[in-house]
Amino acid sequence: MNMKKRKKVIIQTIMFLIAVVWIIPVISTIQISFQNGGAENYKDVFLTQINGIFILPRMILNSFIVTGGAILIVMVSASLAAYAFSKMNFKGRTFFFVLLLSCYAIPILSTLIPNSLLIKELGLRGSYISMICLLATANIPLAILIFKGNFDGISKTYIEAASIDGSTSMKNFLYIILPMSKPAIVNVLVVLFIQIWNDFQVPLVFAASPEKYTLTLAPTFFGLTQNRLDLPHLYASIVIIAIPVVVFYMFMQDKIVEGMSLGGLKE
Repeated sequence: MNMKKRKKVIIQTIMFLIAVVWIIPVISTIQISFQNGGAENYKDVFLTQINGIFILPRMILNSFIVTGGAILIVMVSASLAAYAFSKMNFKGRTFFFVLLLSCYAIPILSTLIPNSLLIKELGLRGSYISMICLLATANIPLAILIFKGNFDGISKTYIEAASIDGSTSMKNFLYIILPMSKPAIVNVLVVLFIQIWNDFQVPLVFAASPEKYTLTLAPTFFGLTQNRLDLPHLYASIVIIAIPVVVFYMFMQDKIVEGMSLGGLKE
């Protein structure tokens, strides 16, 4: 065995061992979720009611509402801001870009108290709007960073040529920049979906009633509010939480790699 093949075998062995370490908790979680009642555990979780509402389906709906609303806000605002930072010249552009990115370094946990007071004063506590706005603002800096990195790779000659023909900045953005940035759009969409869907802190603090709980609160609900520690039902809820993210990621994983490696057309 030559050196090249030996190196390949060593790398594959290391990757296999890492995969085993990661897969063992997953298998254990699924196994525990089927203990005692088997598939009935999942049925019980889905059929649990509070105030006449099937709580888990409601959590799933809430998660899609909050995630979808936050993603919509981030995609629109971040793409426009990234276009301005990338293709427009204005005073203080670099300063404001660095200032905006520095906001991403602030943990959302450290802003919960002032945000909670603000949401209370606005009368939005326990509403979808409060969770959507907070999750959107927390993820806008990252989205801007990804979009700007892609927009920087798009040649300015396209915009200059369109401007000579009378195209406005908004038309340049809509008909030149966005069509050439599909990999970045997909990449941002996937990252946002995973981060917002899995967020635990914001729904925990700002969902005032079980009817507004998102799916990430399901383990807390089934594990701590039923006056007993029921591991099979607790782990069944964890499996249900993971399914949408895993399916979404598996469906979009090729696009993630493409989005990381491809930008627009270079200068």
